[in-house]
Amino acid sequence: MYTNLFPFIRNAVQTCTCSASPKDTHGPVVKTGPTAGQNRSRNQNGQWRKKRSDAGKSRG
Repeated sequence: MYTNLFPFIRNAVQTCTCSASPKDTHGPVVKTGPTAGQNRSRNQNGQWRKKRSDAGKSRG
């Protein structure tokens, strides 16, 4: 009804950058760190991206 008046709202809803649920992607959820709760991403070769080996260690 109002989509003709506000086409930018319709485009914003359709282009949501929300991550898909793990049920849809069949992938793991990040447990800790700055991206906790989001879906784990994949490398270029298709493997799930792992945490860095120095994650959680002190810098000193």
